[in-house]
Amino acid sequence: MRVLDLLAELEEVVEKGNTLPFSSKAFVNPEEVIEIIDEIRDSLPEELAEAKKIVAERKKIIFSAQSEADHIKAEAEKRLRELIDTHEITKTATANANEIMKNTNASAKALKTGTQNYADKLLYNFQIQLKELNEQIEQNRRELKNIK
Repeated sequence: MRVLDLLAELEEVVEKGNTLPFSSKAFVNPEEVIEIIDEIRDSLPEELAEAKKIVAERKKIIFSAQSEADHIKAEAEKRLRELIDTHEITKTATANANEIMKNTNASAKALKTGTQNYADKLLYNFQIQLKELNEQIEQNRRELKNIK
């Protein structure tokens, strides 16, 4: 990720800055720091676009799972109608259809839950990265403000 590389570069600039004797304060080249911060700003839209892609992919997966579940359900209903020829076949068909519906609903629910968990995990990881990035930026800004 470009932003994380830039933050590492910014951290390196701060670490390599000359320190005051008996102090943890460092002198850094403000132009170099501002240039890196500008590059971070320019890179953020890319990161946000990636998050939007993840959300879109999540929606696509959920829609696909729902479509598959609907297709399976339609097939089960079609099969049930075909089996309603006689009373004995009707009993068997009803039992089979109920089992198919139960399995279909369970499969669809499991697929939907898995998809949601996967998308949530991706979004959570991205949220953590953005939070860390924001905290690092805030810390760097505080350090920049304290250098006088």
